[in-house]
Amino acid sequence: MIFKEKDMDLVLDGMGIVFYSPETNKNIPKGYDFFEEEYQKPEDVAKHIKKGDVVGFCTGTGGDFILKFREGYPKEELLAEYPVSIRLGIDIQDDKLCVIDLFWLSDWNPEIPEEQIVPIDPGYYHITLCTREPDSGMLGDEQTIFVYLDKLDSMPKLECSGVPELIPQE
Repeated sequence: MIFKEKDMDLVLDGMGIVFYSPETNKNIPKGYDFFEEEYQKPEDVAKHIKKGDVVGFCTGTGGDFILKFREGYPKEELLAEYPVSIRLGIDIQDDKLCVIDLFWLSDWNPEIPEEQIVPIDPGYYHITLCTREPDSGMLGDEQTIFVYLDKLDSMPKLECSGVPELIPQE
């Protein structure tokens, strides 16, 4: 089994979510302003997305999000209900998928709350993200994001020229 399904509540101050594996990023020093130095320009974000080490995407707003981690790929029924989707990839070199607010990159700290970690087998993964506008009509208002993870033999080749966006059009 790759991992156990997990639902996670995540409150964002920033306008994006970032996934990473601590072992993949073990050379980043604690306290380093990763955001300012390596993640502020769209082309820098694209470089990390393609590498699969620090994988972020724009939510368009801060707020309260519910992330639902699942194995494999979403079924057509789910895609019809959550039609806004993007596909990314990640390199997991230990047994942790960490989930952080984009702004946390301003003060790198490999130690994050346990509830923001998804235990997972090491390897390369396709990430399929799916969402929709919340029932309230306000982005970030208990907005659900499905995070499907499918294990691959190698890092997927991703076409990315900037910051991936997972933003429902109101």
